[in-house]
Formats: sequence, C-alpha cells, structure tokens
Amino acid sequence: MRIPHALAALVSAITLSGVLTVTGIAPAGAAPIEDGVAPAGAAPTEEVPLADAPITDAAGLCVGAAPTFDDVATAAATAIRAIVPADRVTDYDGQVDRFRVSMSTMRVHRDALPVDPGTVNENTASLDDPIVTYLVNGLDAVHTGRIDQTMSISRLTVNDVIEVLVLATGVVKIPAQLAASMVPMVGFVLKPVVSELFTGVKALARTVQGNLVDRCASPNAYRPLEVDQVTVEPVEVPAAIRQLASNVVRGYGSCTPVANLTTGNLLQRTTDFLDRPELPINRVALRASADSMQSFLRENRVMARRTQDSGGPADLIGYGPLAFASSLGFGIHQTAGAGTVPLAEMPVADAMELATFTLDAANMLLSAGAGVAEFVGVDAPLSIAQTLMFAPVTYGMPIVKGVIQSMCAK
Repeated sequence: MRIPHALAALVSAITLSGVLTVTGIAPAGAAPIEDGVAPAGAAPTEEVPLADAPITDAAGLCVGAAPTFDDVATAAATAIRAIVPADRVTDYDGQVDRFRVSMSTMRVHRDALPVDPGTVNENTASLDDPIVTYLVNGLDAVHTGRIDQTMSISRLTVNDVIEVLVLATGVVKIPAQLAASMVPMVGFVLKPVVSELFTGVKALARTVQGNLVDRCASPNAYRPLEVDQVTVEPVEVPAAIRQLASNVVRGYGSCTPVANLTTGNLLQRTTDFLDRPELPINRVALRASADSMQSFLRENRVMARRTQDSGGPADLIGYGPLAFASSLGFGIHQTAGAGTVPLAEMPVADAMELATFTLDAANMLLSAGAGVAEFVGVDAPLSIAQTLMFAPVTYGMPIVKGVIQSMCAK
C-alpha cells in the first residue's frame, strides 16, 4: 500500500522534527558545542542543503518485492488500529493475530499456480506468453517433484494474484480471437483488434506488478508471522504427463532445447522412447517404420532458411507464405536461394515452420475459394468451417513452439 504524497510529507516532517529535537545536528567529526558557544579554533562548517544530503541508511525502507497477503492484512489492520479505543486495542490485536494464524494454515500448491515468466528462464521471459510459461513451469515441477510442495497462502503476493489474471487473459484471448475471426465480412479486422485489447490488459497488469515491486514498506504495528516454509502434499498427475515430464527439463542455457534438435535426432529419440517392454506395441514394426522414415528424411531436401533469419515483420507476423517469400528473397539476395539441406538435418523449429507454411498456404487457397463462392452467390459457411479447421494450428502452434524452445530433452 503506497502512502499518499501529502501524508508522506507530513509523516516525514514530524519524524525529522523528532530526530532533530532529540539528537541535534552536527557535522561528522565536529567538536561538540557547549552552551551555544563553539570551541576556539573550530573550523567553520559548510552548509549543505538538506535536499543534497545523502541518505546512507535507507536499505530497510523499501522492500523491493510485492506485498504478501499477510502484508496486506497487517497494513489494513494497522490503519484501523489507529482509531480503535485504547481499552480495546489488546482485544483487537488478538483478533488480528487469530485471523493471521487462520490464514497461514490455508495452503496451496505453488507450482499449480502461474509464475512470473522471468523466474523460469530467459526464453519464457522474452516470449512473455502466460500459457507457455505455465506449461514449462508445470512440466518442470512434475519432473523435479516440486508439484507436491505446498506453501501458506499468507506468503503469496499480490503479484501472484495478478499473474493468475494474466494467465486467464491469455486463455480467454484464444476463443475471443476465434469468435471475432468468424464474424462475416469484418472478421479479419476484428481479430487483430481483439488480440490487441487482450495484449493491452496484459501490459497494464505488468505495469501494476512493476509498481508493486518498487513499493516502499507501509506502516505496520505487527511482527512478521512465522509459518512453515514448505510441506509436501502429493498431487495426482496423469501418467502420460509424468512420462512426458520425465523426459524433458527446463532449459537453463547449458542444454539443447527440443526446438534445436534435428528431425532425425528427434525421430531416433522418439523411437527409443516407444521401444520399451512395458508398452504393448509391436517393436519390430516400430523399428521398421522408424528406419523407413529416417531414409525418407535423409533422401529429401528442403531450403535451409529460417524465418528469423529474415528478421523484421516476417518473423513478427509468423504467417507461413509471407515467411516463405521473405526467406526466399533473403536467400536469393545472399546468393543462397538454392541452398538446401536434408530433412533429417533440419532443426525441429524449422520443420514446424515448414509445416506452418504448408498449412497457411492451404488456408490461403481455401480462403480464395470461399471468396469466389461468396462472389458468385453460393451461400455456404465455408469461411467458418475453414476457420474452425485451422484453429488448432493457428492458436496451438505458437504455444507448442514456445514450449519446445524453453525445454530440453534428457
């Protein structure tokens, strides 16, 4: 809770007056003044304006962290305590203590809640996609066992609550964009508008979080509450998710993200994962299919240009045909337009971009066909069916790409 500027000035003036009255002001190392007379030989002191005087012991005034639930409760209780009659202050403090203890006994699995993207790794901080951050942190929590750890609600911060709002905004944004894109005639205009509205809400939430981190401590008449730091309460996690989490780790910069693995390497890892005695599959047929796929990947070649190599709007928009045209033009400019690599040596991220280009091109052709049908008077909901058919790719591919860029395979 931030103190109003007017009240802060009044409190500062009263405090400063009290300090000056009790201790007086004397330069460091100056001889004491007795009976208002300076000792002989005392050097005159240079007057320093109060505004220019450095504050050397202000480290404890500003906490540099968002307030916890207990901080909010005690700050509110302290404000009310000032108007409580003196003969009832003891009873009031007892009620506050009981409320704080009751709140501290309520526990929550911390890693089941969204976290700040900057606390996961650099890639999640750069993307700032709440869904990607939640998935990456959740998989890492299952992998390390943190998912079973709980903490007191008293230790949750206001920023943690805002982070839940940011995640909810990211989740609701997808169906909102989908619904806007299906509006006849103006869907292509409404979709980016709706997207920017939700982006603005997230930006506002980030601004509020930054201001809370920069806050200074509010007046508090109560001592910090001692609570158990961590307790373990097992969480039921589906076996498939545990299997997936056991084979990936959160990227820390010292490992190779899944997105940077080659398609041949990824196929080999997938085959080895499936070729286990406990899985009821035909392992001979599995190996035969994997060998056939590896041969296909080695014998077929594609362009070795990635979208981000072009930079600029092509990488920002992420639209397949535009990215392909931009990459091709950049390659020709660099006299490498005909450069190709085997599919087996293509990184997974590049393969996803190739798949995105193929699907976006198909989507574009279907859009042209639907436009022609509407022009000739064919009344068929082709555009709506097309939007629904490509929705998993349109909204799911960026999430998958963000996750594989932020996690490494074991």
